[in-house]
Amino acid sequence: MKLKPLLCILCAALMLTGCAHASLLSQETKEDTWADSGFITVGHNLTIQNTGNRLTLLENMDVLSADGLYYATWTMGDSEPYENSEGNTVDLYDAQLYLLSGEFSDSQHAQSNMDKWLTAGKSNYEVLSEEDITCNGQSYSLITYNCISENNPYERGISAFGIYQNNAVCIELTCRENFEEDIRTILIDFLNDCTYGSK
Repeated sequence: MKLKPLLCILCAALMLTGCAHASLLSQETKEDTWADSGFITVGHNLTIQNTGNRLTLLENMDVLSADGLYYATWTMGDSEPYENSEGNTVDLYDAQLYLLSGEFSDSQHAQSNMDKWLTAGKSNYEVLSEEDITCNGQSYSLITYNCISENNPYERGISAFGIYQNNAVCIELTCRENFEEDIRTILIDFLNDCTYGSK
């Protein structure tokens, strides 16, 4: 779905790691432990607990695990068919959360990549606010924004960017115009369910 700004960041991440777009064809979806065991792991350093049962796991993929890139998505609400700018029909949900995690050789590379992801995120939106927050002991840079791309059916969103040792994350929640829940509260709750550390 070309409308997902995080996918733009993902593509940028792929270019930064020197990998071709064709590598996405080798992605593998990992086993869904979200509903059964109440948690999932993304990569080697991030575990997310399913404490609220508000989000439904859609995908958890080792996008380019050889290069330390991992990707997961969750949905909220109903879906309806939507034709994207490439002419493909996809499911459009009331709200969707995207998580990109990168594991790098050291903390400097993690910081550099997080900074690039944050810059890419800001360039795709009309940024309304920026703040630094701490959730479950982890620091994040948080931006709220309006979605301004013609190819994006979502109206607004909020994204968190952070690093833990050699790990960088971008976690983005976007929603449609009629979505009435507070997306900041939803994202903060999700971040409070994130725990970093080796498995």
